[in-house]
Amino acid sequence: SSLPSLKAGDTLVVPELPRDPNDNRSQWVRQSSERSIHIFGQVGAPGRYAFDEDLNFLDILSAAQGPTGTADLRNVRITHRGEGGARTTHLNLALYFETGDESLLPKVRPEDVIYIPERNRAWLENSKETTVRVLGAVGKPGRYKFDDSMTILDLLAEAGGPTDSALVDSITVVNVTKDESRARSFDLVAFAKSGDFSTLPVLRSGDTVFVPNINQSGWKILSDGLGNAVSILSLVLLVAGL
Repeated sequence: SSLPSLKAGDTLVVPELPRDPNDNRSQWVRQSSERSIHIFGQVGAPGRYAFDEDLNFLDILSAAQGPTGTADLRNVRITHRGEGGARTTHLNLALYFETGDESLLPKVRPEDVIYIPERNRAWLENSKETTVRVLGAVGKPGRYKFDDSMTILDLLAEAGGPTDSALVDSITVVNVTKDESRARSFDLVAFAKSGDFSTLPVLRSGDTVFVPNINQSGWKILSDGLGNAVSILSLVLLVAGL
């Protein structure tokens, strides 16, 4: 009795469901939160996915069509819900892809939230404790992500390298510790001649690297001062002659 009556001249339209199951909103609403996991950020298809204890982190990442080209794989965050308190796991997914170490992958459960940030997101989102500041006569001064596998050479290269006016034999590195800050000088010219990697200063996140301009050298300041003194003396002698 629920079937509609049809007669000649009527039109029957049967709509097609979306081919992408992520766009099937009717099924998405029927899926309970207790059987779902959320993935947001730089993935091919962010959203809510069916998930159970037999699946793992790589399964949900694959279902979301994997990370995009702009994803920051070193700073993936997983928020664990339903544990009676707040707990967040940090995942260096790039390190997993490099080493294949399965112990790096966190255990995820239904209702968890996975967030993969953008690699070039606003610099204010990066805390000073996780970055190194590069200032002075370099191509691109700013704050840069840094880890223990990098050296000052990697950092300078990422910052565009010293400019033509850089005083590369007097680079200052400020190391920050819990108790105090300590500054030391680094001679890039001497390193280039010797190739001795043991002379590279130790860098940690939170440190500052300053590449001075040649105009800030002691000799330049002295020569400018002498030049000004000679100009003044010449002016005095000229006035006296008149």
